[in-house]
Formats: sequence, C-alpha cells, structure tokens
Amino acid sequence: MENTSTQTKELLAFVHKNARMGTVTLERLAEKLAAADRGMADEIAAQLGEYRRITDAAERKAKQRGESGDNAGTLAEAAAAAMVELKSIADKSPSHIAEMVIVGSTRGIVSAIRQLRMHPDADSDAVNLACRLLCAEQTNVERMKRFL
Repeated sequence: MENTSTQTKELLAFVHKNARMGTVTLERLAEKLAAADRGMADEIAAQLGEYRRITDAAERKAKQRGESGDNAGTLAEAAAAAMVELKSIADKSPSHIAEMVIVGSTRGIVSAIRQLRMHPDADSDAVNLACRLLCAEQTNVERMKRFL
C-alpha cells in the first residue's frame, strides 16, 4: 500500500489535471456559443469559475507540500481543445454543447470516484478537494440538462 504522502500527491495531481482539462474544454466551448445563448454562456462561465478555483487550490496545496502544482500536460490540453473543435464543427447548438459538457462531466465523476477509492489514505485536504471536484462535476451534469 502506498503511503499517505504518495497518495496525497497522486490525488492532488489528478484533481489539478481534471480541473485544468475542464477549464480548457469549457473555454473552447464558450467560444462556440452564439450571443443569443446568454443563459448557457452564464452557466459555462460559472462552471469555468469553479474549475479555476479548484485548479488554483490544487496548485496551492501541492506547492505547500513542496511539489510542482502544474502537472497537467500541454499535450493533453491540446488534445482536449482539438476534440472540442472537431465535435463542434457541424453542431454548435446549445443542446449539443450541453451534451458535450454532460459527457465530459460524467467521465469526470467516474474518474473522481475511482481516484478517491484508489487513494483512501490521502490527507484530508486532498480528499476534500477531490470531493469538491466530484460535486462540481455532478452539478455540471444537473445544470446542463435544461439545455438538452
């Protein structure tokens, strides 16, 4: 069994990477929204704010531990941005964008639960941050349903 320090480091890295990927994805999706989609734009902005706060918190916690807080790869971010571009070429409707967010957040929910179970000995700050990410993903799914 890994020690608490290793589990904490890995859980923080997961939280940072996923929150950063959510940020990159939503930034790209926000660019696709027409001006008439104010309600969805406001929702995406709120979700972006939470992802950014979680990313910042994960970076701060990692730095307090003497680790690099910036561990989300630029290659993964570029891949996420490219996927948004590809999936939104033909359909930029609010319904399609909502579906993309729901699918991404659902993957995030599954990953967060898995990571929490894989790292039961991580410190409480890391666990709380992972739970915060999990709750944000669950909220994203619920709030996007109205745009389907």
